[in-house]
Parts: sequence; structure tokens; C-alpha cells
Amino acid sequence: MWLSVVSTVLAGAALLATADTPEWPLPLAHAAAVPASDDDALVRSQPVCVLNTRDSAGDIGKSLVVRHRRDGDRLWVSYFVYWSSERPWGDKSWWLSLAIDAVYSHFLFVLPGVRHAMYGPGDIEGVTVVYRAVGGRLEIVEGFGDDEYHRSVHLGPDDLVGSDNHTLLLTNSWSHQLGGRGAARVAHGAATSRRCFAGAEMVPLTSEIASRFWLGSPGAPRRARYAWL
Repeated sequence: MWLSVVSTVLAGAALLATADTPEWPLPLAHAAAVPASDDDALVRSQPVCVLNTRDSAGDIGKSLVVRHRRDGDRLWVSYFVYWSSERPWGDKSWWLSLAIDAVYSHFLFVLPGVRHAMYGPGDIEGVTVVYRAVGGRLEIVEGFGDDEYHRSVHLGPDDLVGSDNHTLLLTNSWSHQLGGRGAARVAHGAATSRRCFAGAEMVPLTSEIASRFWLGSPGAPRRARYAWL
């Protein structure tokens, strides 16, 4: 019986291994980068920087996928951030990291692991930032993200606003959740990596992107839950 179970798991993992890994959206082409509305133009004009204080696995995507909605003078903007992989090294004992990595990230370090089977390609995290529209620019009011244990984190302006008025999103865990606090304090630290996005690098969320990356929907989010607020 165990041989049959192992064979079934290996066969399923092999199918995942041979499936094409979709490419995260590239920055918009010139024609597609024309804002569809005033709010769309505001969103694309607000630079967003993703900060990482941990030497974690995976390459960050070349764009942010975004969605937004208006509520009076408030503009709710949600960001989906992509990393090519997610592996549990750097903040745990080596044996625990090895055990998680051998099953969650990679099945016996050969085939795609549990994470891929459950959540889909890559590692996608999400956060929502609430802005106030003031004189043709955006002013940060608050934000919503999660920590490495998927607990809700409320972010204030001090956690999100950089000295250059860019929006700062901080991750400080191997699994890349964007609920880190005090981004401005670590923004220019030697151990902090920084990748900024603006303009054509802000790609609107479409149903095709949501389907391709198993993102779900507002009523049934599957990944990056705090980008569905």
C-alpha cells in the first residue's frame, strides 16, 4: 500500500514538474501603459518600493500587479508581489529548515513540493494601502498586510512612508509576507534590498492573470489575501 501511495505522489509531482511555469507579467508596453482613468494615473504615479531585510530565496518579479477602488476621497490600492520561489532558510534551526524544505518547497529536493500543489506557481504576497487623494497626489492613510504566520497586521503611515514619499512595503521573513513594520527606519540599511516600481511596472489585475497564478477572487481569495480587500 505504501508503495502505491508513494508512486501516486511521485507521479503527481512529476506532472507538476513538467507543467509550464507561467511568466509573471512584464511591464506594460507603451500603448498599454496609457492610464485608463484618473485613478489609474494616480496609482501608476505613486512609486512603490519593496524592501527585504532577510536574505531570502527567489527573484522578485519585474512588475507589481495592482487593483484599486475608490471610496470618497480614499483610494484603496492593492499590490500583488511575486517571487520566483520560497524556501525556509535563515531564521530557523538547520534541521527544521531542512525538513520543511524537503516537503513544502521541494518533494525530496527533486520535484515540486506541497507549496506548489496547494498554491500554484511562484510565491505571491499581497498588501493593501489606503491613500487619500490630495491635490493630484496620493497621501498614505493606512495599510493592511500579514506576518509570516499569516496573522493580520495593521500598518500606519510610519510603517509605509519613505523619506522621498514613496510607498514602502517591508518583508522580513523567509516567506515574504509584507506586514513588516518600520520600513522607513531600515530603508537605507546595508542589509536591506530595495526594488522600486512605478508607471508601466504597475500592471492592472486581469481575470487571465488571476487564473494563471491561482489568485482567486475578492469573494474567494486563494493567494495574497490582503491584496483582495
